[in-house]
Amino acid sequence: MARGFANWHLLALAVLIAASYFSTVTLAVRLGFHKPGYLAACLLTRDGNRDVREWIEYHLFAGVEKVFVIDHNSTVPVIDELTDYVVAGKVQYTYLTSEVPRISKGEDFPEGFQGRIFGECFEQARGYYKWMMFTDLDELMYVMHPQYGNSIPAVLREYEHAGAVLVHRRDVGSGGVAERTSDQGVMATFTKCTGRISEHVKGIAQLDYAAVSINAHCFDYKEGRTGVRLGDNRTVTRAATISDPPVDPPLLIYHYAGSVAEYMARSVKQEGGVSGMTKKDTGMYIRLDQFAVHDCLAGQAAHAAMAAAGAFRPLPDRPCDDLSGLPPHEAERRRQLRKGRRAHRHDRSSMSRRLSNEAAAAAARRMLR
Repeated sequence: MARGFANWHLLALAVLIAASYFSTVTLAVRLGFHKPGYLAACLLTRDGNRDVREWIEYHLFAGVEKVFVIDHNSTVPVIDELTDYVVAGKVQYTYLTSEVPRISKGEDFPEGFQGRIFGECFEQARGYYKWMMFTDLDELMYVMHPQYGNSIPAVLREYEHAGAVLVHRRDVGSGGVAERTSDQGVMATFTKCTGRISEHVKGIAQLDYAAVSINAHCFDYKEGRTGVRLGDNRTVTRAATISDPPVDPPLLIYHYAGSVAEYMARSVKQEGGVSGMTKKDTGMYIRLDQFAVHDCLAGQAAHAAMAAAGAFRPLPDRPCDDLSGLPPHEAERRRQLRKGRRAHRHDRSSMSRRLSNEAAAAAARRMLR
């Protein structure tokens, strides 16, 4: 009887511990509190050290308020390029290592690696931001109509009835650039693209009405909402590609291959991609370069607009000391906090020296006895 009671006691304790654990996991999904905003972005990257800062700075310039950066298996974590934006609250950074399991069918995508990342971005941003953009590091979303003034939110405000907007891509080749120099970014360097807009799309989801779907190019919807294709307002649901791309959409993604050296290296190192559903090979990039002979200058124009607006910030030597991106009250709070820390360190140093001197004097007195 006593043994049975003990076993039941242990079982109850195990259930209590398990319940506590799963409750903690559920509560820990959303760790950060954010000032309510309009547009955020989810960026999954690997070894993107060279281009991630330009990607962040452009999309902040274009109206993104916060970027959730998930750094996957980078040899050198990309946070070194972004520390000042992390400190300023513009970037929320996570580093993780993970295998990328192959996925045989689209229904498995939400539980695959990229699908889980997308789901986490939804959870982190929902309730704080209205929209979230899901694109890759080699994709920059440009505002093509001048009346919107380089502002992605200005376009989105016309589509708040939709569950998401779907944006077509234009594939941009190397333009004969064998290898970039250290001062060459993506936007101003690569200007040669294919003659027609690609059928592939990427999306900006309205977080209350969309969810992760069968691939990285579309969403599932709720409460009667659907996706809307920009350019002709066509209704779309689950589709990675949409036929008959409009010729003059208000937003367009430039999908950059990079230099010849870059896409050759990518074909080897990142052959399987991150979705677990696709593969990259050198041949696809060579074929792209054969057809990418047309001028695509939206990136170059956006780069010039950013330069004129002072939107490019040099990476500070001590990024954690840079308070320029913070609201005035927060910058002042951190200055006062640092003063307090310096004063505390000074007090501790003075006390340490005093105690050291007292100990030395005591030792000298003992030696004289």
